[in-house]
Amino acid sequence: MSSEQPNQNFRTYLAANPAVAILAVIALLALLAAVVLGVLLLRSENGAEVDGETPTAVSPEAGGTGIEAEAAGQSLVVGISESNTISVTLDVPVTLSLAGQTIPVKTQQIPFDGVWSPDTAQDSAVWVYGSIINYIIGLPNTAENRTLLEQLAPGDELVLNTRGGTQFKFSFSSRSTVPSTNRDVFAQNMPGITLVLLGGSGQDRLVVNGRYVVSQAAETTSPIVELGETAQLDNMQITVNSVSYIPDRPEIPAGFAFFLVDYEVQNLDLTAVDSANLQLILMDQVGNQYAINAVASQLGNNPVLTGFLNANQVVQASAGFQIPMGLNSENVTLLVSRRDTGAQLQVSLPFSGSGTAAAQGANITLVRAEVSSDLTSLILAGNITNLGERPLVIVEQDISLQG
Repeated sequence: MSSEQPNQNFRTYLAANPAVAILAVIALLALLAAVVLGVLLLRSENGAEVDGETPTAVSPEAGGTGIEAEAAGQSLVVGISESNTISVTLDVPVTLSLAGQTIPVKTQQIPFDGVWSPDTAQDSAVWVYGSIINYIIGLPNTAENRTLLEQLAPGDELVLNTRGGTQFKFSFSSRSTVPSTNRDVFAQNMPGITLVLLGGSGQDRLVVNGRYVVSQAAETTSPIVELGETAQLDNMQITVNSVSYIPDRPEIPAGFAFFLVDYEVQNLDLTAVDSANLQLILMDQVGNQYAINAVASQLGNNPVLTGFLNANQVVQASAGFQIPMGLNSENVTLLVSRRDTGAQLQVSLPFSGSGTAAAQGANITLVRAEVSSDLTSLILAGNITNLGERPLVIVEQDISLQG
């Protein structure tokens, strides 16, 4: 009787205070949820230990297999200032073909000190992780590889195949010997490929450079549009709105100028699109190609294109390129391509950097004019004074005689 009385009083209390009853039920459910969550976490940890999936550190000298697994399809974040970065999706190279031979390619990283001393296998090459503008490929210092590189002639084709199925073609352009501590071989300011002969007892390395070659088939089939015209690239629309030539900014290295392109891109797909799949390259009339320059891009009227574009999203962006000050080209071409599909289009852009631009900031004085004795030539002599604070580069093509 005495034990039933407290129970009856407790029920009466709960009936009179329903809020207390609700709080008690919530507390009981929370306790039950905590127990279930703890059991699931313990199972997850045990499963990871059994399956051997516990994350481990990847060593740059470990042959590259761990890095390849991480790099495939991942995004590489490249800093371009104290507050801005560019995210680029990597497509890992897997084979290199040259002179009738195909060489497997592994992935390795460079230590923070910038000294590259990888332990390469005799039958494979190594790709420097992150080099996606100028592909840096190291080859073991064997007699066969040295002969292979020394026998390359101008125009010989180098082909790099990636895990995603993309094929990049390059044309042999130069060969040199550089110190093993030279970091200039890692420069990423020009589309191309750099083959480095690794190892050996000396302090120098044999280096071969190749220039990126745009596929002729893609070049002939890709549409050509003008400044201000809208063109479709798969599920994206691109319009170049304006261009500008900047020869006199303090950020520009001596002998160079910046060429800025302001453009608009729209995602026509129903799903988000990774803007890192969009590649922009500037090409002059001679065929020289220039990659996007991070410093120049910051001077544009719009931000640099990064991240994902949502369905039907329209983005205003800018891309900057570093070009020679004395570049002589009536117009330049912006090559816009998709890394994931291979689709490509060309935008023909006016170029105001030749001729009059080279003479900006200069005082030109004609000193003498005379006709040759055989009356076939007109000889002009004069002085050119640079009135600016930066070096002025003038080439033969900048000078013409008009009647």
